[in-house]
Amino acid sequence: MPLSNLFARPALAAILLAGGAGVGATGALALTEAATPTRGVVAPAVAPLRDGQRHGLADMVAAVGPSVVQIKVMKHAEMQQMAYGGEGDDQEGLGEQLRRFFGPQFAPGGRGGAQQAPLQGALGSGFIIDKSGIVLTNNHVVDGATQVKVQLSDGKEYDGRVLGKDPKTDVAVVKIEGRGDFRPIEWGDSDRIRVGDSVFAVGSPFGLGNTVTAGIVSARSRDIGNGPYDDYLQVDAAINSGNSGGPLFDGYGRVVGMNTAIFSPSGGNVGIGFAIPEMMARRVADQIVAHGSVARGHIGVTLQNVTPDIADTMQMKGTAGALVADVGIDSPAALSGVKQGDVVRSFDGRSVKDTRAFSRMVADARVGARVPITVVRDGRQVALDLRIGGEHNS
Repeated sequence: MPLSNLFARPALAAILLAGGAGVGATGALALTEAATPTRGVVAPAVAPLRDGQRHGLADMVAAVGPSVVQIKVMKHAEMQQMAYGGEGDDQEGLGEQLRRFFGPQFAPGGRGGAQQAPLQGALGSGFIIDKSGIVLTNNHVVDGATQVKVQLSDGKEYDGRVLGKDPKTDVAVVKIEGRGDFRPIEWGDSDRIRVGDSVFAVGSPFGLGNTVTAGIVSARSRDIGNGPYDDYLQVDAAINSGNSGGPLFDGYGRVVGMNTAIFSPSGGNVGIGFAIPEMMARRVADQIVAHGSVARGHIGVTLQNVTPDIADTMQMKGTAGALVADVGIDSPAALSGVKQGDVVRSFDGRSVKDTRAFSRMVADARVGARVPITVVRDGRQVALDLRIGGEHNS
């Protein structure tokens, strides 16, 4: 399949920028060797008032710089080969793409498809979230790594240990092995960030540490076809290979996202980047630090969006809600009285927009809790107490 076809799907196809590459399960081009994704940016303008004083972007960059790190990983040669994926014309097209973007040393092989120079190294970005040396980054940066190194902004380098990973949200946590003056970032609030707000990012594109880009939030709640928990912030920052896992800051120098992917027909920056919202990344990181893994709410149903025809049939006004297409036997949903054909309209007092929104609500709910929901059944509203089961990801 030509690379151009990867971007013709209804959901956006995102590129995870790293040192190696492969076609992911979603059909997106995933560069898994080096750190990648999209990073947000802030307009190079004067920052909003804080503590009664006006701060310039340069002042904020100086303040947050020590909290941003470069992550170096080593992977088995066979892992790199597997990362390229594809065969035949797909493989040749991908190789040409990599040669144009990264240079001949990054190609998976010549026209015959044989690997010429298997890559061992990878570069990514990350940021310190606790003074004990806890670092947040992308799963695709450290996935399959046999060795992890964390380099601070002052050049000091430490061994790193992966505490846990969550492929479903592309979040990973690394612990710096050693003592040092580790300065954690300050969390912002991704729920309050608005389209048009200024943002900026610091990371290591192509290994160039402490690189700053700036721009605005272009959109919210983007679905890039990466999974049921897609809820990305879209930014117009200049994002390149090596930026994956780096922080997206708001106008006050607080982290509101983690840069993860870009949309690009050519493989280069075109001003469309995506960042995992701070709220999601922070929740996942907290669970990994506490338990080494992530436990999500699970109710055992298959969902689909409500179409206008379905809404008319069920005598509903509008298409908001999540249609239950199937209910697992003895699942938490079945034991709670949920039936096939129900349309979930509210969850714990919050309106349900669509299946993605409902999936995230369930995933974020406490395992073992009972949550009040409202469903539309046979043209009438029914109130239920939904049991939340557990789904464990290592």
